[in-house]
Amino acid sequence: MGRRGRDRHQIRERGVKRAVCRIGVLTLLWCAVSMVLQGCSQPPPNLILISVDTLRADHVGAYGGPVPTPAMDLLASEGVLIEGACTPTPSTGPAHASMMSGLYVWNHGILLNAVSIEDPQLPNLAEVLQGAGFKNGAFVSSFNVDSRWGFGRGFEHFHFEPTRQMKQKAFWSRGEPTTTAALDWIRSNSNERFFAWLHYFDPHMPYDPPAGFERPESEVVSLEGKDVPPNVKNIQQLQRMIRAYRGEVAYTDAQIGRLIEGLQSLELFDRTIVVLTSDHGEGLGDHGHLGHGWNLHDELVAVPMILRGPGLPGGRRVRGAAQLEDLMPTILSLVDVESPGGLDGVDLLHWLRGEAAGSPRKAVFGRRADFPGVPALFFERRWPRKWIGEISGGGRAYHLGRDAGELDALEVAAAPDDLLRSVTDAAAEPKQRVLDEETRKALEALGYL
Repeated sequence: MGRRGRDRHQIRERGVKRAVCRIGVLTLLWCAVSMVLQGCSQPPPNLILISVDTLRADHVGAYGGPVPTPAMDLLASEGVLIEGACTPTPSTGPAHASMMSGLYVWNHGILLNAVSIEDPQLPNLAEVLQGAGFKNGAFVSSFNVDSRWGFGRGFEHFHFEPTRQMKQKAFWSRGEPTTTAALDWIRSNSNERFFAWLHYFDPHMPYDPPAGFERPESEVVSLEGKDVPPNVKNIQQLQRMIRAYRGEVAYTDAQIGRLIEGLQSLELFDRTIVVLTSDHGEGLGDHGHLGHGWNLHDELVAVPMILRGPGLPGGRRVRGAAQLEDLMPTILSLVDVESPGGLDGVDLLHWLRGEAAGSPRKAVFGRRADFPGVPALFFERRWPRKWIGEISGGGRAYHLGRDAGELDALEVAAAPDDLLRSVTDAAAEPKQRVLDEETRKALEALGYL
């Protein structure tokens, strides 16, 4: 080969090498871009809604509670905790009806337990998610949210197996079998996009924590601002009951911990939005009451509300107005599903993410169930003021910043204008309850009759 030929060969060889190099660089770039795209295109999140019956906000560790609640606190430390969230009514069935429909109690008309939410005119969170392709499972622990009352709407799988007796018949179950059933179902549907609702009943009366969760007799129980309720013998018994209630809260937290560990073992925890709340609180001697339902003070209406998962910041604490009705539009916004029209709840997502300075809701509204011979009571909570009274008459106003226990009313005042506008003439007629023998026995056993 002559010199000219060798030169041409070397030039061709260098060109090939440059081409190969360019191809290599492009290949590496394409691989890098592909990896980024794959990392960004995570599967859409699953959803778990946990409602703990009778859980006072001030008994969760992250809210300053008196006993450790490490599982709930983990959700708070990795998610968003709302201070100021409330239930619209301190009763299980009606509160869950608002949670699932996004409607005020006077707009869905369910004021009592054992009244059906089956009405197809009522919006329903599970049905909306089902229509968006979610696989839905419900795992509840109390007769009051059984499928017989319509709480199975939108769920392909509904689990309620009462094992705990009240008056010789089982009407509720412990959290352990509820958690086990939920984890079994999640494991079987881990390849689906799922929505699971877990309802725990344990903090409800009777306060009887399982072995290993009893609080020591030496544990301090402050009775400041409390009165011994009529159905409690003395101060010592009230203190024992409060300790037992705390033990039930600790047990429920352990079951939530089991759920989190199960999700982690399935590598689903970071792909799942977990929402924790309660239907209402418990009196525990505040305002002279032990249970719930009778008044609208904060020990009954203030509830925890914590949201953790994809699309939410971690370790964020916000203070402002929020209520159970807001969960439906907020959850649907989080999972990118359009909300139905006509909801009373508002989407809190921009506020929770820090994209808005404050809650889009300016006040919390609610009412209690009707009792024979007693006027219907409503409330409006607009921090730091709170009003409780009759919608067409006078009521008492409190300053929560100076009087957190709502012991000294500032004045007698008319119903606030925003509450009056919310309770319109178009409000639904309260749905009537028809009691069969089993329902009567259940409500008597659970303390509702």
